[in-house]
Amino acid sequence: MKLNDLPTFNDALHREKADPDFREEWDRAAFAREIAVRVIGYRAARGLTQTDLAKMIGMQQSVIARLEGGEQAPSLATLARITAGTGVEFHFDVRHGTVAFSSSAPPEERR
Repeated sequence: MKLNDLPTFNDALHREKADPDFREEWDRAAFAREIAVRVIGYRAARGLTQTDLAKMIGMQQSVIARLEGGEQAPSLATLARITAGTGVEFHFDVRHGTVAFSSSAPPEERR
C-alpha cells in the first residue's frame, strides 16, 4: 500500500466516529486532549523535554507524560501547578455536564 492510499487522520476519525462506543470515548476525553495539546505545544515551542517541564512545575516526568497522553483529564490542582510554573493560562467553562475551553489562544501566546 502506498502512503497516498492511506486515509487522512480526519477521514479515519470521521469513519471511527460512526461507532457509538468510539464517539462516546472520544467525547469523554475531549478536555484531556485539549490539555495535552496545550502542554505539548508549550513544551515544543520552548524546546523543552518532558523532564525539563516537570522540573519547572515541580512534578515528575511521568505526570507530564500522562498529561500529554490525553486520556485522563488533570485535576484543578495539577492545572494550577502548571500555571504557577509556566505562566500558561487555562480558561474553561463547566456547564450542562461538559467542560470546554472558553479561550483557544495557544500557550505560546499567553506568556
